Amino acid sequence: MKTRLSHLSGLAAAALTATLVSASIGTPAHAAPAACTENVQDYSVASGDTLSKIARASLGDSLMWPRIYEYPGNADVIGNNPDLLLIGMPLRIPPCPGSVESLPTVNASVSPQPAAGEKPITVYVVTGDNWPPFTDTSWPNDGMATEIIRAAFNASDIGANVEIDIIDDWNAQVTSLVKKDRYQMTFPWAMPNMDFWQSCDRLPEPMQIRCEYSKSKPIVNTTQVFFQEVGRADLNDTSLEDVKKRRICRPKGYSTFDMVEAGFSIEGLVVGNSPQDCFQRLLEGTADYVALNRFVGLAVSHDMGISDSIEMSNFSVPGTLHLLAYATNDESNRYLDEFNVGLERIIANGVYSQIVSFFNDEFSRRLVQN
Repeated sequence: MKTRLSHLSGLAAAALTATLVSASIGTPAHAAPAACTENVQDYSVASGDTLSKIARASLGDSLMWPRIYEYPGNADVIGNNPDLLLIGMPLRIPPCPGSVESLPTVNASVSPQPAAGEKPITVYVVTGDNWPPFTDTSWPNDGMATEIIRAAFNASDIGANVEIDIIDDWNAQVTSLVKKDRYQMTFPWAMPNMDFWQSCDRLPEPMQIRCEYSKSKPIVNTTQVFFQEVGRADLNDTSLEDVKKRRICRPKGYSTFDMVEAGFSIEGLVVGNSPQDCFQRLLEGTADYVALNRFVGLAVSHDMGISDSIEMSNFSVPGTLHLLAYATNDESNRYLDEFNVGLERIIANGVYSQIVSFFNDEFSRRLVQN
């Protein structure tokens, strides 16, 4: 099943890539998931479930399955094939769309305070701009990832003040600013799977610098989807292996290491000058798919006025974004460990789900308004 992207009200939450299918039959079905609330709920996958069905029953809209897939822990359970659900998989259902009307208050007064005579700790962090909804100065509190960083450090045990600077030079952040200790950390970064690459010299050259960094637990889970033109009857692909044989457009300058890890041949990619150029090639018939992060693809297709002509295929490549510290900086790595503790706490206490739900809804609101 493919889902049209013609209704703006569904765009924000709808990073649709697939109708996922259960791999097992014959097991008695569990109760359907309850309707969502303002809190996170647990659910065990039943016979016949798909993420679209679960989203429809719990969140009220099948287009919102990415909110379930990207919630912490769910992608780890489902694995790298979001087209497949197995009976008994434990999933967490995020809060209802629209139930989080404002960001939770980060109360620094409840953080551990330094002992008498000790100076308070300040952690200096750098990020970039113009990558909504993750980091963007025009968004509330500078974006989803930025707010997660603040909340996690606030929930950690070190009682640190966090100063986050926005410097819109992503390359300089890892090649100079953090490496030379002008800042202690940077975010949000995708990191290579070294179990796949085995050694840093096998990575694409621009990625090799990332081997010099330690990474946090995932700040957010992401979904790269494959957009296609509506009505392409010749695109009857049934698996990601079929997609790999097609003409896939990826914009110049966008990383491809995640696609290599998923088994794609980089030599076979159609390289567009921009996301807009890739979508134009798609409509001209010189590309079969456009591979983009779901937020980028939805926003660009909307801005181009082609939402009625573009749909998401049933395939995706999942990913994660991280906070990074230079691997040889012991102090920064200690702060990274503390951040991980705080991150686990805000996931457990519901603050994380409120932040992510708010920004998913904000993405939808902004598409409707524009």
